[in-house]
Parts: sequence; structure tokens; C-alpha cells
Amino acid sequence: LKSVVATRETMRKQRLNNGSKVVAIVGYTNAGKSTLLNALTHSDVLEEDMLFATLDPTTRSYELENGQKILFTDTVGFINKLPHHLIQAFRSTLEEARYADMILHVVDCSNEHYETHMNVVYETLKNLEVMDKPVLTVFNKVDRLQVEGKSVDPLLFKDARSKDVQLLSAKRQQGFDELLQKIEKILNEDFVRIEKTFSYQEAGKIQIIREYGRLDTEEYREDGIYVEAAVPAAYVGKVMG
Repeated sequence: LKSVVATRETMRKQRLNNGSKVVAIVGYTNAGKSTLLNALTHSDVLEEDMLFATLDPTTRSYELENGQKILFTDTVGFINKLPHHLIQAFRSTLEEARYADMILHVVDCSNEHYETHMNVVYETLKNLEVMDKPVLTVFNKVDRLQVEGKSVDPLLFKDARSKDVQLLSAKRQQGFDELLQKIEKILNEDFVRIEKTFSYQEAGKIQIIREYGRLDTEEYREDGIYVEAAVPAAYVGKVMG
């Protein structure tokens, strides 16, 4: 476990250095987190219908439609009344959520106890002190509720604690386009659009944009470097000053 924690800490520092936004995938055990990660990123994370199939968080990169590169991180499934002697061990695997920019909360909406499972997840996030992160709740396995091909009414599933919700089927890859659009929207809520011609002496400011924002246009002209970009509000002063 100590080796896993040390490796994970190194990976966290690397992710912070490259400026990629991190989306932590959390949820009650067997909610379909790994299936969702595999389908979104075309990877092969272990999928098993058993407790703790994903003990060591797995991270995969993904490029959104706007060209923004993000990282999805899968975490161990939460369970109710985790035995005391396991709390500390699993706490270290769940702490990926503390370093994420947003939380993707995956819920098995076909499970009759899904509301209880949601409460367990939020209580765990509260204990990890990550309730300040924006949450997007994904009601997964909706295909199990579809009757004769009819769509499930999205108004049936709500989560007042999240910024938005999305019904989907990770197994059938239904609802992915809408999910990715909502992720992009949430991750860029604090971004500010800028348009400026930087002098060549200010090239370092463009590097800040690359690391922490999104560089949409970069043109080298006689009078400098013309840039169109989206920058986190916290970095606007450094870039434009």
C-alpha cells in the first residue's frame, strides 16, 4: 500500500505540472465506473462485478471536442459501513478526489437502493473534505430500465447536490455526447476568453496559457504573437498584465 501511495503522489505532481484538468470518477461499488472509463477512453481498466475491483486508481487522458486535454481518474468503489481496519487503507485510494477539478458521480440507477448508495458516496466525500468540488451525477445502467425501446424520463432522476445530471448507459455507450458537453461546460465555467497580441518578449505569458488554459489561436506576426485563448480567471492578471 505504501508503494501505491508513493507512486500515486508522484503522478499527482506530474498532472499538476502539465496543467491538465482532472475529473475523478467516484461512486458506490459496481456502479459502472470502470466500464464508463473504458468506453470513454477506449482503455482496458479492470472490470469485475465484485467489491474493490479497482483498488489502485487508474488515470486515462482524453481530448474534449474543444481541444482541451483532461484526465479521467477511476477510484475504488465506495461501500456502506466500511470496516474500521480498512478505512485508512481505502482512504488513500479515494483521495484522488481531493486533487480533482470536478467529480463525476456514477450511480447505478437500476439498483433499488441507489438513493442510499448516493448518500454513502456524499458522506464519504464529506469525510474527505472534497464537497467544494463541482459534481456531475451520472445515472448509469439506464438501459436496464428501458421498456420496449422507450427512453427513460430524465425527470425521474434528480440530485440536488450536483451541478447537473446525465442519464446514460456506459455498456451501450448511450448519452456520451451529452455527458462530455456537460463536463466541458463545468470545467470551463471559471475560464475567461482573451484576445491579445503579445510582444515577443512576453512569450512566457503564452506558456502560462498553455499550462493552465486553452490556446485556441497562435499567429506569429510582425508586431508580435496574436493569441485567442481561454484562461482561468485566477490567471488573467498574470497573462494580461
